[in-house]
Amino acid sequence: MGSFAVHPAAAKLAASAHVVLRQELIRRLARWMPPFMILPVFAAIGEMILCRASVVRGLDALGLALSLATIGITVAVNGPINRRFALWCPEALPLDRQSYIDRWNVAHSARTITALVAFVCAVLAAR
Repeated sequence: MGSFAVHPAAAKLAASAHVVLRQELIRRLARWMPPFMILPVFAAIGEMILCRASVVRGLDALGLALSLATIGITVAVNGPINRRFALWCPEALPLDRQSYIDRWNVAHSARTITALVAFVCAVLAAR
């Protein structure tokens, strides 16, 4: 939903409101997203160990790799930019703010794709 609704809508806001929205989303989601991002990793590993006869291991392994890639993108790109966003004062934004927003959006789109393909792999891996 973020890639298709929230972030395009946020782009229509004034710069200070846009940053406040991002700061609030970061604050609220920081608590809930890590468990939701790690869960597919444990699920894929558990399936490959406990359900050997009922999953297509190659697809499950691909889903696992893509889930790890999703986490990697978050840790390497989105997380550091989120920490930068959290420090911004909405009344005195940096001049290069749009470059950070653009980088965050590209990384978010990439991790959305990796997460969706990982999900499809998990569904298709079930026999």
